[in-house]
Amino acid sequence: MLESLIGMYHRHQKYIIAFVGICVAGWLLTPHVHIFLGLKLGIIVGWFNYWLLMRRTQAMTKAIAEKRTFYGMGTTARMGSVLLATIIATQIPDFFHVYSMVIGLGIVYSVVFLDFVIYSIYRKKNA
Repeated sequence: MLESLIGMYHRHQKYIIAFVGICVAGWLLTPHVHIFLGLKLGIIVGWFNYWLLMRRTQAMTKAIAEKRTFYGMGTTARMGSVLLATIIATQIPDFFHVYSMVIGLGIVYSVVFLDFVIYSIYRKKNA
């Protein structure tokens, strides 16, 4: 099961990198610099949160397999990173668009959700 989680994370990582690339292209090629920087900030923080969640899931899986106790999924660290991104976006509004940052956070979870839906349909079709 752990291998499938790692494979899924790597598949999602490719999509997230594509979104960061789109944000960089938008930042360089359009006059809406603060919107694309806000999106990029949100995507990077969301990506960090997803990476942290996957790391904690791996540690929890390993602890359960070894019959050890496990404490926490890193919720405080993930909320703290979102709070830090929000503070950065609100303190420097000339560079970062706050609503774009929030949308960027949601893009990462949308990638995970859409991949789950598409993969579920694909598995159902081939079963």
